[in-house]
Amino acid sequence: MKIAICGLIKSENIGELFIAKSLEYIIENELRAVDPSIDIEFVRVDLLGRNDNIIEATGSYEKRLANYYNYSAKGIRTEKIFLNLKKRGHKAKSKAMQNLIARTRHYIWTNGLNYKKRLNSYFENKLDGVDFIVIDGAGLLEYSYNEYHWPLSLISEYAESNGLNVVYNSIGRAGGFDERDFGSKILKKALQSPAVKSVSARDNPMAVQACAGGKHKVKLLADAAFWMKEAYNIPSDISNGKIGIGLIRGNSLQGYGVNFGTKQWVKLFCGIANELKNRGYDFEFFTNGLPADTKLGRKVLKTLKLSDEYLVQRPLGDDELVDTINQYDGIVTCRMHSSIAAFTMNVPSVILSWNDKVEKMMDIIGYSERAIKYEQLEAKYIVDMLEKSLNDGISTEKLLAMKEKARESVLDYLPLILDCKK
Repeated sequence: MKIAICGLIKSENIGELFIAKSLEYIIENELRAVDPSIDIEFVRVDLLGRNDNIIEATGSYEKRLANYYNYSAKGIRTEKIFLNLKKRGHKAKSKAMQNLIARTRHYIWTNGLNYKKRLNSYFENKLDGVDFIVIDGAGLLEYSYNEYHWPLSLISEYAESNGLNVVYNSIGRAGGFDERDFGSKILKKALQSPAVKSVSARDNPMAVQACAGGKHKVKLLADAAFWMKEAYNIPSDISNGKIGIGLIRGNSLQGYGVNFGTKQWVKLFCGIANELKNRGYDFEFFTNGLPADTKLGRKVLKTLKLSDEYLVQRPLGDDELVDTINQYDGIVTCRMHSSIAAFTMNVPSVILSWNDKVEKMMDIIGYSERAIKYEQLEAKYIVDMLEKSLNDGISTEKLLAMKEKARESVLDYLPLILDCKK
């Protein structure tokens, strides 16, 4: 049996791969519990159509030329127009103008070299011969900033044409959503395709339900990454005695319309480091793999007058990031899957919330106070909350509850997978 796991598989944010690998672990375990003889093969499919082998490159166009399947340099001029229109759409005041620009961009996406045609050829190549398609989770129900609605719609179209079933496993909805938006219509069409047989949410089930429509009853379950310890066979009780400070790129909030940029992040991270030092903690900075996060880290080190030893080398693989997080006594992070990973490894964490998905997740777990809201981004308060989490530790019962919810998301569609075998 060949199962496609579709998501941000080749993202430079390595935390995205935590979801895919953990989901594969759950699916395989549950299938083998029913039929120990079953032969399972997983195919990882990147929603943006990136190659299996990623080459390090500098510059956005250079990265796409090096790493996007069938990406053509001839389409770069069109892409500049495409991206410029995106900026204009975000600045447009009226809904009519926003949708006019969105429709123009959709026309370019449908007919340009590096959009629909390229992605279709990638999906046809990767999905050839698969028996079942799983969308692996994360905040993929989004059309305004990262624009995942297009590849999701293509996967639904492929599944319809080839008689395949698609399920959405503990999905999240990120960014703005307005029923009047042109992009929302494409997203809803993707989820409401007759090929889509199951949709569950990791947060905000009402928002996910609005995308899924009345055909599906969306349940609030949990991210597959809560099974990371088992999926990665992570050893226990390994410590270097340090607090890890997980970085994020300088423009991370500005992309969501929040006036908080590089200078503010540098000041905040320096404040956290100094507060930890004053309280007697050893610390170091780490990233989930994005080069832009490392770039911010170098600015922080320069401001603090610290050597490069205080910044963990950028991880190039998921095992490296797992090992880094597992060795800390606690972490302060900005990345949701660093926090989930730490939770599964019994490493207490606080997470700086730049999106309500973080606050919702911590509410569901039962650690609301460990999500530091935007208005609470002050070094002393953050370290106070970290110390509280270090003292309180991590509840085994809460972790088991999240794992069971993550398992339930698979159990709900397991019969559909088994039907493919018949």
